[in-house]
Amino acid sequence: MLKVVLLEKIKKNWDIGSIVSVKNGFARNFLIPSNKAKIATKQNIEEISLKKASLEAKDQEFKQKQEKIAEKIKSLTYTKEIASKDNGELFGSISVSDIFTYLKDQDLNIEKKMIKLGEKIKISGNHNVEIDLHPELSCTLNIEILSPKSSS
Repeated sequence: MLKVVLLEKIKKNWDIGSIVSVKNGFARNFLIPSNKAKIATKQNIEEISLKKASLEAKDQEFKQKQEKIAEKIKSLTYTKEIASKDNGELFGSISVSDIFTYLKDQDLNIEKKMIKLGEKIKISGNHNVEIDLHPELSCTLNIEILSPKSSS
């Protein structure tokens, strides 16, 4: 385990300036290279405590931008027609990539990893997908999967 001091909010209970113990790989491969944390040395802890107010202001500004995006997402319904069997099972599926592309087409700039789909959608009907925009903010996108009526 490695102790790091956080430069940004990571999880709901991990605030800016918090000192947390994380696995070495998580710190060295993700937190430190992406500038989200520094190794918890006395010098780094002091440096971050001096910068804490500006880091929190930056986080608050980011959160406000994400709140606007959340409002847009809540007002949207992603509707897609996919052929399906009689029981509603789809010939194909909806994946994170499909949702990401749809949101990008709506001029919403989010990251793929924010979309919490779990398993691909493989049945017609209405579905809700959680999107985590900030550690303290998530919203839901409505997805409506329609089956085209076959003309037989």
